Amino acid sequence: MFSCAAAHNGIDALADYGMDIGPDTRKVTNPARVAARKVVANAEAELATAERALPQLLNGQGSPKQKNTALPGTHQRIEKAIAALESAKTALRPVPAKVLATDLDPGAKRARPHLGRRGLQMVLRLLAFNAEAWLAEHFNAYLTDPNEYRAILRNLLHLGGHVNYTTKAVTITLDRPDSPRVARALALLTEELNATPATMPGDHRPLTYQLADA
Repeated sequence: MFSCAAAHNGIDALADYGMDIGPDTRKVTNPARVAARKVVANAEAELATAERALPQLLNGQGSPKQKNTALPGTHQRIEKAIAALESAKTALRPVPAKVLATDLDPGAKRARPHLGRRGLQMVLRLLAFNAEAWLAEHFNAYLTDPNEYRAILRNLLHLGGHVNYTTKAVTITLDRPDSPRVARALALLTEELNATPATMPGDHRPLTYQLADA
């Protein structure tokens, strides 16, 4: 469905390039949060290094006296690293992860497409696709060609003809296809359409379809 709708009805095509330019109110990554997290990561790394230094000291080279002398400094380093990590985490908590782009740059702008116009285009394209699918199914009820009926109907959508407007009706006369079986199926389809005639928006006159004489 999406493949055919894209190929023949352009549901993926951008037909309107009009944009509204306004303040960029999107949420973006907060650089202050990134910096604060980096401080926390550095503090965690320093604490891990300080904690590793204690067993390395105890199991390393040196006399007991030398190790006892170095122990206070090692413990102080661990305590200092723990305090620095707690301080970094405390500073991180109130910093939001996302902020408005205009908070970082008051002049930040963003282009937004005209969504109403884009939405109307998409609705019309989908209506055209659904109408074509409905016509194809009803056309094949008379043609009985499950392999080619969609392609044949799509070709018939470009069929020539003329339109006659009167005060009470609008008559669409289609050129007769060269293939007798296609012409027969199309004639039966027009009869089905005429059984419940449609009208154009804002016009009460019914639409009547017919094939030109052979």
